[in-house]
Amino acid sequence: MKSNAHLWLAVLLAGLAASPVRAAIYADFTTSNGTFTVELDAIRAPRAVANFIGLAEGTQTWRDPVTGSVRGGGAGDGFFTDMRFYAVAGTAALLGGLRSYRGGDGNDYWEGPGYTVLDEATNEVALVRGVLALAEFTGPHSGGGELALVLTNLTQEWTGFGAVTGAGMTVVDAVVNEITNGSGRVAAQITIRADEITPAETAALDAARAELPAVETMPLGFGRVSNVTTRASFWSAARSRACLSTISNLAAGSWSVLAGDWNTGTNEVWKDIALDSIPGMGSQMGFMVGSQATYPKMTADLFSGKHRIAMAHTGMDMQYWLDFTGTTGIWARVSNSVPVESGTIDWIGQEMATANSLHVVLFIGWTAYHYWLGLDEEGALDGRFYCELWFMNAELTGTDRGLYVREEGWGTKSPAPVVAPESTVKTQANVEFDPGTEPPAAEWQRVRSPRRGPGLAIGGMYLIGD
Repeated sequence: MKSNAHLWLAVLLAGLAASPVRAAIYADFTTSNGTFTVELDAIRAPRAVANFIGLAEGTQTWRDPVTGSVRGGGAGDGFFTDMRFYAVAGTAALLGGLRSYRGGDGNDYWEGPGYTVLDEATNEVALVRGVLALAEFTGPHSGGGELALVLTNLTQEWTGFGAVTGAGMTVVDAVVNEITNGSGRVAAQITIRADEITPAETAALDAARAELPAVETMPLGFGRVSNVTTRASFWSAARSRACLSTISNLAAGSWSVLAGDWNTGTNEVWKDIALDSIPGMGSQMGFMVGSQATYPKMTADLFSGKHRIAMAHTGMDMQYWLDFTGTTGIWARVSNSVPVESGTIDWIGQEMATANSLHVVLFIGWTAYHYWLGLDEEGALDGRFYCELWFMNAELTGTDRGLYVREEGWGTKSPAPVVAPESTVKTQANVEFDPGTEPPAAEWQRVRSPRRGPGLAIGGMYLIGD
């Protein structure tokens, strides 16, 4: 009997030794309401996790939204230092992460790290209560620094990259209650614990870090053309977006942080800009800082010529034949593969939204259709879209998301597949669909204000919030 007991003990110990030891990467969020822990998913969301860790620890470079200067790149200067949870979207999500500051107009603004990341929203991580996600309010690939801690099941296409462990949601609920009924903001200190990281997680994160954007200082040069004309010049790196930060008086006023045009090519491009065309320079006198975000993987570029784009909206298809050269086109609403209503498009505009998405706007009658098209790969002919409808381009009336298919040239009239319902959208035919489980468009817009408006800026330089 004694030898049998030893045999069973040996078998048990052998079994324990053969079983894989659970290992993970954790992020502790310490608040005045207590500490909750998130287990990070480096296997299914390596880019989001690598970006989150880099911004928390300071190893990832980022752009200061107040001065435009380059920060990070070393421990102790993290984007998430002094992080705040600052908004609750109804019962849907607790929002935080962006850096806040008071604008010259007296409003509070929230800004990201100066870049966006290629998202992993198709990684099959469901957005259920307790999941930590990278928030994307302007469609696919628009997230960079804003965190969303999901409070109820959502159908948003955000990258879930971790989940609250144990009884941590009790602390999260206390934070939500304080923001809703108390201070309006709750500070959180983030500590990363990766002592038990597995080789597979290490390999996934190393590969993901190579795909993350980098923010770097951009040297500037100045030349005088005449007594009244001075120009600023710089080399725009390949696959990058330049940013100029200006101030006319260091002792008074605030910096203007303005992103410029994209360089979607694989070569450096020489840029030369008249100073009097740059806001914040006064009478060509002041101070200027240059930076740029470079992207190892940039998939977006402006459309040229003619394209057919089929949008699988909630419960229907919208077909568009778009002439981006002539800025005109036609549209058709398709039901059961048959066009049932059609008309002309009054105007077409487009701009680079992020390094991996395009913002296309169609004016049809009194409604502006704003589409953000995600491009997972360069030259992709299909992908995911997010849509906002604005009455007279001034009042948000509905949102939707789904899949799209694109063909160069006019293509065929075959519809794209219809996807499951997501939210509310109204078409020119006044077709209305039942909302999903997330808050209505007006609620999301409220928590986002005053970060951005619906307008489309084509060319030149303009204020951004990524």
